[in-house]
Amino acid sequence: MDRDRVLMVEEGGFGGVGDYAARLCTALAAESWDVQLATARDHPHGALDGVDVRAMFPYLRDRGPVSRRLRDLGFGRVFNGVAHALTILALTPRARRFGLVHTHGAEWPPLAAFQHLLWRTAGAAIVHTPHNTFDRVGGMRVRFKEWAERLADVVIVHAQADLPNLLPEVRDRAVVIPHGEYGSLARTGGDADRMEVRAELGLPADATVALLFGQLREDKGIDLLLQAARDVPELYVVLAGEDKGALAAVAPLLDELGARVVVREGFHSMAAAAGFFAAADVAVLPYRRASASGVLLLAYGFACAPVVFPVGGLPEAVIDGETGWICAGTTAAALADTLRDVVAAGPGEHARRGEAGARLSEERFAWPAIARRTIAEAYRPALRRRRGS
Repeated sequence: MDRDRVLMVEEGGFGGVGDYAARLCTALAAESWDVQLATARDHPHGALDGVDVRAMFPYLRDRGPVSRRLRDLGFGRVFNGVAHALTILALTPRARRFGLVHTHGAEWPPLAAFQHLLWRTAGAAIVHTPHNTFDRVGGMRVRFKEWAERLADVVIVHAQADLPNLLPEVRDRAVVIPHGEYGSLARTGGDADRMEVRAELGLPADATVALLFGQLREDKGIDLLLQAARDVPELYVVLAGEDKGALAAVAPLLDELGARVVVREGFHSMAAAAGFFAAADVAVLPYRRASASGVLLLAYGFACAPVVFPVGGLPEAVIDGETGWICAGTTAAALADTLRDVVAAGPGEHARRGEAGARLSEERFAWPAIARRTIAEAYRPALRRRRGS
């Protein structure tokens, strides 16, 4: 009997979506599925147990002087768009053979709609995980994102809060499957010595430290965190991630807070992430908009308790008072109140909630269970829908 098989397409390679796809692929392979992962040519995944990893999508990234100069001249989007369109065309015969394609996110929504239309026309069943049910840019991007979701047979979202953000016709074909744990990812970073990392970052040994990790975007609420920190003088803040325009917007606050804020801009390895989380008492996610969050699951993986706004799917993954803190509102004042509670709680309570979060993650968000639910609730229905049965 032929094995069940799926072509997983995640073109970004790096970041939370790439990590998610890689771990889901490994868990599906453990369920005896034939899994092929089409991803970025410069992906960081290495060999994945039981998974046929194909490095296919080329990128002109902002990570070297030559590529940065070409991007500054406007060639980045053109190169990446054309290269990805050609790769999508090259993947079409493979999509037809596999019969089931699982796509993730959308590097550029028009291409996501194009690939879904192409592969659906080729006869493949399509499962799509958007990861975010909102678009940060707006305009026609939203329309293309909606078209991509319309063309999927099943859409997977990670939180109940995501469902109202979908079009009614898409909501009828959507399933809620939680984001998988990132403890296994965190462990690849190795061990880090808390005091050594604090010394390297210039943080006092006995300070209460809040970490905001991941892409530094304005919708991440970095300004709200710094405004709140201004009112909690005992608190130090670490900002660690690729700058996507947020640092310039908060420059006056950075100057005002001085040594109480440490910025480490750039894409960070998991070993570097291990250091940041070891140095921190809490991970702060004051997001203005959110679906689920890989950063939250990564914080759990490092046994670092999260502080979240009551936004999107974030409160669905946090037990207030047990695995972290949920703010009463989405303002700097509400965040400051919570951060005062964090300071007052002390290191013992920080560690207790962090350990409780790690246990919750391993129990509720284990990858074997996520893979089995993906098969039963997404893959099987998508194949039945495509076959008309």
